[in-house]
Amino acid sequence: MDPYARIADWYDLLLNPVLDGVRRTVAEVCRAEGLRRVLDACCGTGRQCAVLRGAGVSCVGADLSPAMLRAARTAARVARPCEAHGGCAPPASSARLAPLALLRADARGLPFADNAFDAVVLSLALHEMSESTGNAALAEALRVAPRVLLADYRLAERNLDLPAALFVHLPERLAGGEHYLNFRGFMARGGVEGLAQRAGLAVIRRERLFGGAGALLLAERDRRER
Repeated sequence: MDPYARIADWYDLLLNPVLDGVRRTVAEVCRAEGLRRVLDACCGTGRQCAVLRGAGVSCVGADLSPAMLRAARTAARVARPCEAHGGCAPPASSARLAPLALLRADARGLPFADNAFDAVVLSLALHEMSESTGNAALAEALRVAPRVLLADYRLAERNLDLPAALFVHLPERLAGGEHYLNFRGFMARGGVEGLAQRAGLAVIRRERLFGGAGALLLAERDRRER
């Protein structure tokens, strides 16, 4: 059963106003750090790939949800304007753009060779997974690329972060069921920064997201393992 079957067609309409800032930050970090070939391992509707392409970054999108991939393949009217006007690149030419590179794949078993990419994006995906699934997805990302961009929730570090940190609990609670249980477990284990620390990653760059309720970490595996 596809857990995104009901929301896939509405996902961009509902969440683009919230998530496009995250996508632009991911693209800006990729450009600044010279990451030119990127895999979005849980790409959803493909909008992150479109923003990356607008920034001059080659992106392949992979997702396990047939409904999300179907929405991605039919979302030209939604996704492509952000390639031209997403604040990442000059306007694209009026020529027809090639389709985004999208495939169905489980983040725990990606069909790519070792070090096939400069980096893998895992954006707001790990908090939805069980601990074992998230660990497996992160390990697989670090197999196909030496660096990962982890965009997800973090623990509040100061009082100014608390309102935003409390607010993000609302949509996660509304998602309910296993999703919310996994979110609570993810936060109890220290959020995205706790995950990176347990995995032994070296964090190269941090960017605040959602008013301090989230973070984008550019991290790399131990150089001895490359």
